[in-house]
Amino acid sequence: MKTGFLITARMGSSRLKDKHFLLINGKPILLVLIKRICNMFMDQILRGISQIIIASPDTPDSDIFNIIAPGIVSVFRGSSNNIPLRHLQASDMHDCDVIISIDGDDPLCSVDGMMKVQKAIFSGEEYAKTSDLPLGMNSIGYSREFLRKSVMPYIDHILENGWGWIFDKSKLMNIIIGSISDNQKLRFTLDYQEDYIFFKNLIEPLGEEIRTISDIDIVERVVSKKLYELNEKVADEYWNNFNQKQKCEMGNEKRL
Repeated sequence: MKTGFLITARMGSSRLKDKHFLLINGKPILLVLIKRICNMFMDQILRGISQIIIASPDTPDSDIFNIIAPGIVSVFRGSSNNIPLRHLQASDMHDCDVIISIDGDDPLCSVDGMMKVQKAIFSGEEYAKTSDLPLGMNSIGYSREFLRKSVMPYIDHILENGWGWIFDKSKLMNIIIGSISDNQKLRFTLDYQEDYIFFKNLIEPLGEEIRTISDIDIVERVVSKKLYELNEKVADEYWNNFNQKQKCEMGNEKRL
């Protein structure tokens, strides 16, 4: 079976312009995520049984993603407003049986979690995810056929925010990593300038160690240095915006 590491990313963010190309140690922050995936799965990538794919909207500005790690990362342009449909289109195009769904806003999404999710799908699970890591670090994946069954009733919908509600929860395998921190102030996702400052202060001092550093060491560094204070104030705004958009999409108030 072939695995597609599908990184959902687009240009045109209204809150943080060109956020995937903001610089960390002189290189786009999106490369941090790609380097960590490569470090964990390079053997699979070299054998052609895994592939990193940036799943972007079918808009001209998505072409810029082609400059990110050419030869290692493929760029797929698909559905502009329906992310799970875009994932299905990408997995069909690249013949990926297993999909690891990664938000490009989450540069430190757990690669250890990705490995555990991949193993679960390989073992016959249709849908698996980790659930006890801080916001922006949990991993999720599903089989292509589970995705196909899940998205077909919603192909004419806008699905961009918290669209996991389309999946049959009875099929979910919940993977417990083990509590790393119960600090509810931690947010490892890139939506605001404060988040960029947080990641810059966390990642730049680590240099190339960021490729291999463990989840627990990342979180311990954030907690010990109180780096969470850099972006904790935007949490309420983030969740209010997220919940409002998700409610709209779930209520079918918008259609493609």
